[in-house]
Amino acid sequence: MWSSDLFGVPSALIPRDDHLGISREHVYYRAARSRGEKVPARILWYASSDKNQSVSAVIACSRFDATVVDTGRSLYNRFRHLGVWGLDDILRACGDRGQARALLFSDTEIFPRPVGLHKVQSLAAQRQHPLGVQSVFEITPDLFSAIYQEGQPAQ
Repeated sequence: MWSSDLFGVPSALIPRDDHLGISREHVYYRAARSRGEKVPARILWYASSDKNQSVSAVIACSRFDATVVDTGRSLYNRFRHLGVWGLDDILRACGDRGQARALLFSDTEIFPRPVGLHKVQSLAAQRQHPLGVQSVFEITPDLFSAIYQEGQPAQ
């Protein structure tokens, strides 16, 4: 689960690399095709469940600073100190086109209270907002604020 390696959520039995935890900048890789990413923006990070961890929640938010498309090897050489993917992972994201996209983000804030998928869906429905949580998806400032507030400690 990449969220555990990159953000420490959920916590892992094997500690993650310390330099990621103290860095204010990070990188996430994906296929080169654009999904409408626009800079500047905020990113809500959704951690899905897998066979080992049951999360299904928005766990953090970050500032989206830049996007770079290049060959997998070039992206790896340029940004490897900011991410958790190895060269082989990035090359798989390249596919047949031979290029991948690096999303550079900073100032990540881990939510004290992860916002579960059902709560996110409920907040979106209250605002009559369509929702897609496992890909790039633009949301309104109102929905962002509602999800962000849910992730904060109870007052």
